Amino acid sequence: MNDILTSIEKRLRTIQKVLSKLEKRVNAIEKVVGQSVSIQQENPLIYSRVLMGTLDAIKRFEIEHERGVVAKDLAPIRKVELPTIYDHLSKLEEANLVLWQRGTELGLKPHNAKFYSVSKRDNRLTDLPVLMALPDATIPIAQAIVRGSHKGVSRSKLLEMAMSLKEQGEKGWKRCTLDELERRVHDAITSLLRRVLIIRKRAPNEEYYYVREEKSSIRPERP
Repeated sequence: MNDILTSIEKRLRTIQKVLSKLEKRVNAIEKVVGQSVSIQQENPLIYSRVLMGTLDAIKRFEIEHERGVVAKDLAPIRKVELPTIYDHLSKLEEANLVLWQRGTELGLKPHNAKFYSVSKRDNRLTDLPVLMALPDATIPIAQAIVRGSHKGVSRSKLLEMAMSLKEQGEKGWKRCTLDELERRVHDAITSLLRRVLIIRKRAPNEEYYYVREEKSSIRPERP
């Protein structure tokens, strides 16, 4: 009988040791899981800071180059791989913090590339200091678009206005040929589009230009 009890006692001790080890392992697992949850909870804040860094980089690029930036140029600026930049841009776009224009819309290469800009602008075309800081040849075009308000102004109307300036003998316009007038109008429109001060909408046979408001989509639309 004593031998049986001794054997049972040994088995119980063995079971106790196994249970003790299992308990330690469970505690260790719970600790790891707890740390993982904590990290996941912190990640949104950390990741938001990363995204804001990318947003700031886009804004600085725009100030320096007066146009948006493509992903392949932004990646080395942020010192990350291209897939990471695409992920940043996707999330910033979902949050309406950035917008993009195709290179073909801006007269920039690569024509099919997306040129990203910040959605929230520090100033607008309707702000007098911004308007008057534009090149002399661009100011009349910008003023006409501002006057067009929500109705928009067609490219042909802008060319007519340029012809009128020539006929009136306005300084800087009276000696322009028709080709030079067309080029000036085109260059002014392109400059305003690159600076995200106006947007373009296409009709079947004409293009219309509008002052960009804060909530406007930069992507071309059909009126």
